[in-house]
Amino acid sequence: DQCVQADLARKMVFLTGPRQVGKTTLSRQLISQRGGQYLNYDVAADRAIILNQRWSPQAPLLVLDEVHKMPSWKAWLKGVYDGKPQGQQLLVTGSARMDTFRQGGESLAGRFFGLRLHPISVREWCDHTGAEPEAALAHLLERGGFPEPCLAPDATEAQRWRRQYFDGLVRNDVLEFSRIQEVAAIRLFAEMLRTRVGSPLSLASIARDLAVS
Repeated sequence: DQCVQADLARKMVFLTGPRQVGKTTLSRQLISQRGGQYLNYDVAADRAIILNQRWSPQAPLLVLDEVHKMPSWKAWLKGVYDGKPQGQQLLVTGSARMDTFRQGGESLAGRFFGLRLHPISVREWCDHTGAEPEAALAHLLERGGFPEPCLAPDATEAQRWRRQYFDGLVRNDVLEFSRIQEVAAIRLFAEMLRTRVGSPLSLASIARDLAVS
């Protein structure tokens, strides 16, 4: 969180990363340390506050989550940033696809720093648990680096999380970019990639197996 705090002192910060990697947890930790307000566009009560800009002007830190789902969100966010009270810091969080959405247009140019939150690394797990690097690597290869499966009490719970996460990834994130009729093929494509890790990647071969161009 030191990198986030350093950047917040200078500009608006976009904190992105995969779903359930810990963005909301980090945001709430920052608010607990310095005070502020957290608003999620997916929550109806919060959405009303966001659309009417009725958050507290005295909040030292304002966290806006998932606002990239709002129509014309970049122009709206530009106005919020340019009109915010002096001294109020602005943290905008969202899933990895916000990286793609914010690349178009120049309305936010020069107003933000982008940071990406990654899953737990071998070094972080060693620092957290005192494990040796070899044991940390074995644990992360088995469980993955997302906090919930990594910290799960057993492998069964971790596997349950992975199944739910994969289903949500296809149903929620992929639909942002693809036509509905392609979802079944995309799910099969993702499953095929699992079996081909470590092998040469042939897009032509995958296309033949999926029966798509």
